[in-house]
Amino acid sequence: MKKILVITWFYPPVNSSEGIVTYKLLNNSKYEYDVFTQKNSASWSYGNNDYLENNKNINTIFSNSNNLKDWKKEAINYFKNNKDKYDIVMTRSMPPESHEVGYAIKKIKPSIKWIASFGDPISNNPYTILNRKNNPYKIDRTSSLKAILNPIRLLKVLVYSIRCMLKDIASDSKIEKKTLKKCDLVIFNSEEQKKYMLKGIEKGNIVLAHSYEKKLFPKESEIKKNTGKIKMAYIGHLDKIRTPKLFLQALYELRCEDENLKDKLEVEFYGNLYREDKLYIFDNELYDIVKYKKPISYLESLKKMKEVNYLLHIDANLSEVVDENIFFAAKLADYIGSETPIISITMLEGASANILRDVNALVLTYSISDIKNYLRKIIYEDYTFKLNKEKSEYYSATSIAKKFDEYIEKM
Repeated sequence: MKKILVITWFYPPVNSSEGIVTYKLLNNSKYEYDVFTQKNSASWSYGNNDYLENNKNINTIFSNSNNLKDWKKEAINYFKNNKDKYDIVMTRSMPPESHEVGYAIKKIKPSIKWIASFGDPISNNPYTILNRKNNPYKIDRTSSLKAILNPIRLLKVLVYSIRCMLKDIASDSKIEKKTLKKCDLVIFNSEEQKKYMLKGIEKGNIVLAHSYEKKLFPKESEIKKNTGKIKMAYIGHLDKIRTPKLFLQALYELRCEDENLKDKLEVEFYGNLYREDKLYIFDNELYDIVKYKKPISYLESLKKMKEVNYLLHIDANLSEVVDENIFFAAKLADYIGSETPIISITMLEGASANILRDVNALVLTYSISDIKNYLRKIIYEDYTFKLNKEKSEYYSATSIAKKFDEYIEKM
């Protein structure tokens, strides 16, 4: 069999979530791959300060571009010059431009088998819908200040913002529809995502859960396991919608009941934290319990997962726009692989809740009292739980790659 061509904007040494998911899948597959990617833009990533070495079955081809428009052109031109080398192409999204490359490749060589992998929905993304609902008009600061002094300018800025938003929605919908129509196989990361995106469309598909790679975790001798106060950590991106506000409010109520809580508990947040949540920590004097840390590299994050007593997982509350959570955060697979107990705040129906219940993690709802009650049990009543190792093994990279290889074999 010929090599498989993979089109992905993110791939090590740029260690984004999507890039690392792709890395773990390909490096545990039995097939050979050429990966067309780039290493000039590290936006939306852990950075490129971790060296993740490919196995012998992977050959990486780096674009010279640092923007998506030029990268897309380079990827299409690369295939035009090398189309006889490949019978299968896999495009990884996000970003959606990867699938635009796949569409162009399918037109150049209709006989090629095209696998389209969706990290998130491109069109009708529940997270984006809720964000637009809460922030309908995106107006930059300079324009808004000028608009205050000029009502006509304000109207023009609003109209322009609405047009841009509608243009983006139409573009995203077009890319997704074209991809689902023309590709030969679709990859989803959860059954919930598949159901949401296909909505009855008949299309060959496979659900490949995100995975963890045991070999990337540090050796036991390198881990400084916490033995003092209880330590919890959240690792990843938080914002206005995906917020720890309820967790912080529960901590505040516990601290009001126990002025010595700082001697019993410490919570670390690594990554982005919304400014209002930072202010809440400061205004309510929680800074002796809650520590906001700078972002850490991917391999450092795996080490931190092993060192703390509990890992904190928080999903956005999307109940205003969907009945169940369709998102499976890639970081959650690494949480599972660390074997550290997980405390999750998520929608009670959906991908995260189903996965976490399956491995015996603690699943809590968006309720201050619910969160507070379980924190109290953990801190004062020696409440403990362990992840189910047998169930967790399903999310190992070798297990997921084996499932992927079975589909490649059929193709």
